[in-house]
Amino acid sequence: MIRKLLLKIKTALALKKNDAIRVSDAYKEAKKIGLLYTLDDNRSDETLAEIITKFESDQKEVSTMTFVPKAAKRPDPDYAFFNEKDLNAKGNWSKVAVSDFKNEPFDFLVSLDWNQNKYTQNILAGSKAKCRVGRYEEGKDQYFEMMIIPEDDKYASYLTQVYHYLTNVRNG
Repeated sequence: MIRKLLLKIKTALALKKNDAIRVSDAYKEAKKIGLLYTLDDNRSDETLAEIITKFESDQKEVSTMTFVPKAAKRPDPDYAFFNEKDLNAKGNWSKVAVSDFKNEPFDFLVSLDWNQNKYTQNILAGSKAKCRVGRYEEGKDQYFEMMIIPEDDKYASYLTQVYHYLTNVRNG
């Protein structure tokens, strides 16, 4: 309970104190893309693999970080992930991989979540990414420099739009 309260406070402070330079490069010049998402049943591994493959075929280095809720009762995946237990009593991430991901100066950090949660919001708030991208949610604009309004409620079409809009980012 106290950890969740501290997380909320730390997220608000991170939004205020974050001094990352938020000037995105053109997509053609971008080198690193981070993908942040929550594990759920609405997202197929194939759909996620498709967007990663597209970015990698464009010569981008792609890193992922997945929030796996303990309530999901799934075995630990073989990729970078975190859960509620990785938040210590002071409201800091105890897992080095989470801190490293949060501090990575991505050219684009893309939230693939349909709805934000307090754990991924904390990473977005403290991120050093040049441009944070996510689905439009009213009242969540402080976490993003680019928000995408999906054409429909299909997750695959949202990812198609993410790729489309990112590849069209240009300087000036």
